[in-house]
Amino acid sequence: MRITSAGDQRDGASAFSVALCVLCAVAALLLLSSAAAETAVTWEERLEKAREKYNGETVNLYVRGKGRARRGKFSVCFYRTKKTGTVICIPDSLKITDEAEMEAVLELVVKHEYYSEEEHGTLSFLKAQWIAHNLAYEMATGDPEQKKWVESILGMSSRQIIRHAKELDISPVSLLPEEQRAAYELIELLYCTGGK
Repeated sequence: MRITSAGDQRDGASAFSVALCVLCAVAALLLLSSAAAETAVTWEERLEKAREKYNGETVNLYVRGKGRARRGKFSVCFYRTKKTGTVICIPDSLKITDEAEMEAVLELVVKHEYYSEEEHGTLSFLKAQWIAHNLAYEMATGDPEQKKWVESILGMSSRQIIRHAKELDISPVSLLPEEQRAAYELIELLYCTGGK
């Protein structure tokens, strides 16, 4: 999902981002109980297994212009623009749906020289954005009734929603509208902190 500033009304992306975050927060509340009961494996065990799968050898972190995506590796690209500052782009973000695997990848991201907690937020805040992104895509590609519901709330077709959610672009926190930040903070509270 591309994050846009509050002043950027191009293609309805800003309104989309805010409404999407509210939708995702509601979905997160509804899914919380099923996520908690999903397995008998502890969070620590899940995270250890995820770290074995996603590590310095299997994840390719690069800076646009100084590197490129690598075949057979999960790639994360950092790039800077004058308008947005440093953006963290995760093109294949939809391929990872497990929260422990998201966290394993993000543990590597937060160690990169282009990452700044002050600019992008904590690891758990990044994960909340990834969860919201995946939920948005899931809702837009769900059953016909779910698609109609999402389309009516966002005022966009499923095709437009899917196009916006193709890849995850995480811009600096300062560019997020207040409502969007609050929705991510709610998802962070529910999914990403304490008591996994």
